[in-house]
Amino acid sequence: IFVFNLGVYPRLVMQGADLIGEVLGRQHAKDYAKPADLTFRLKPLIAAHNLLISNGSEHRRAREMLNPSFNFDNLHSMIRIMTEQTSKTIDNLLKSCDKPINLQKELSLLTLTIIASSAFGENFERIANGREIVCDAFVAALDAIVNRALLLIDQIPIISRLPFWGKDVIDKGCANALNFIEQIIADRKQGRTQTACKNEDILDLLLQAVDTDGNHFTDEEIRQEAMVFVL
Repeated sequence: IFVFNLGVYPRLVMQGADLIGEVLGRQHAKDYAKPADLTFRLKPLIAAHNLLISNGSEHRRAREMLNPSFNFDNLHSMIRIMTEQTSKTIDNLLKSCDKPINLQKELSLLTLTIIASSAFGENFERIANGREIVCDAFVAALDAIVNRALLLIDQIPIISRLPFWGKDVIDKGCANALNFIEQIIADRKQGRTQTACKNEDILDLLLQAVDTDGNHFTDEEIRQEAMVFVL
C-alpha cells in the first residue's frame, strides 16, 4: 500500500489481492464509493450515469441488468472473437513489416475491435473507418484528460469550462465516439447486425433488459453504458 495526493485528493493505492477483494466484494460494497474527482474528470467524455461512474442503487441496477452477458458460456463464446481478431491483426502487421508500425495504436485498435465485437456484434466494422476514428478520438481525449488532471484544471470549475488546455480535444473525441456508438445502436435496432456471442451481448441487454420495477434503460442510459464499454 502507498499513498499520494493528486491535487487536493488523496490516493490510497493497494496491490494486495486480499485488500482488492475487500473493496470489490459485495459484502462491503456499501463502505466504498467512487472518488468524487473521477466524475468530473470523465463526465465530459462519458457523462455520469453509467457503470464506471455511478454509485449505490444506480450502479446496482445497471449491474443486475447487464450481468447475464458475463455468464461463463457467453464469455467462453468470446474466445473465438479474440483469437480471430488477434490472428487478423498479426497477419496485417506481418504484411506491413517493411515500414514503421505504431504498436500502441495497433494494439489499441485490436482491443477496441475485440471489445466492440463482443459487446456490439460482429458487423460493427461496417462503419467506414469507425475503428480508427473512435480509437484516435479516445486516445487523444484521454491524453488531454490526464494533462488536465496533472495541471489541476478540473479542480477549478470556472477554469475547467474554458475552451483551453485540451477541452476542445475532449469535446471532439466525445462527439466522434458518440457518433460511432449511435450508429452501432441504430444498426442493431434496424436488424443490420446481430450478436457474435452464444447468448445476448451487451447491446442486446442494453436494448431489452428490464429492471425489477419493469423499466428499460432509457436511450441516454444506453448511449452512456455503450460509451463506457468502448472506453
